[in-house]
Amino acid sequence: MSDSKATHGGYAVGISFFVTSLLVGCANDAIMKFVGNRLSSLEVIFFRFFFGLITLCPFFFTRGKEILRTQQMSMQIVRSVLGFISITACAFSVVLLTLAESTIVFWTIPTFTLILSSIFLREKVPLPRWVATLFTLIGLAILVFPDGVHLKSTMFIPIGAAFLFAVQDVMAKRMVVGEDRITMLLYFAMGTTFLSLFPALYVWIEPTPYELFILFLLGAGGNLIQYFLFRAFSATDLSAIAPFRYTDFIFSSLFGWVIFDEILSTNVYFGVAVILPSTLYSVYSETRIRRTKKVLERELKSS
Repeated sequence: MSDSKATHGGYAVGISFFVTSLLVGCANDAIMKFVGNRLSSLEVIFFRFFFGLITLCPFFFTRGKEILRTQQMSMQIVRSVLGFISITACAFSVVLLTLAESTIVFWTIPTFTLILSSIFLREKVPLPRWVATLFTLIGLAILVFPDGVHLKSTMFIPIGAAFLFAVQDVMAKRMVVGEDRITMLLYFAMGTTFLSLFPALYVWIEPTPYELFILFLLGAGGNLIQYFLFRAFSATDLSAIAPFRYTDFIFSSLFGWVIFDEILSTNVYFGVAVILPSTLYSVYSETRIRRTKKVLERELKSS
């Protein structure tokens, strides 16, 4: 975390926005699971994106064409495509699995970020972090093979979504530097609505007025998640807020227990016991490395 951000309370602000985004995200997962019991997940996803776009219309009317100005159109398109695929996978996963199981898999996002950085950005990764990554993958294996023998193939749905969310986190962190947040939300909503329309028409079931109201909340919540994330990324470093990602296990477990009577199996707790310390160590190691680099840079400048 930079000194300027720390001075202006960026750390506390970033954490507050980040944890709030997780709470809204878990509430959205619960909504998708609830509505997805009758409607197809493809239709649920369309309404999420569509109502997300509708809630952004007031910004378009007040700011006009200016809100459409972007210097990163290709990034906007790629982010929309990845968002459609990952959130669709997320919708299917919360219907097929417990809310807590899906949440635990999404803890692996920092691990996927590390692997991607080492391959495509050629960043040097210390051996202890590779060991932590190995233990994270072992934790995933516990979830994928709950009894040690039989494959739980549905687990690959949130795993794929977690990988794509890792890509989007990196993209968003870069884009918020020179891009208007509402513009990013608008392009994302337009792109994902268009991409989800035709699959939804193929499995269309007429929603009830109550379901439409719930789906409207889902769409508004989707925008709030992104907005809170943008505010968190702008307020402080990604490595500083990453450890707080694990609070969503509390939220998802409560929602699952209260609304759906979900009771977690023993292997889920074993997976948590392996994945949580491994990913926490990776985040801690990354934060320590960045701080060391900043100290060295300051010493070089002062010398």
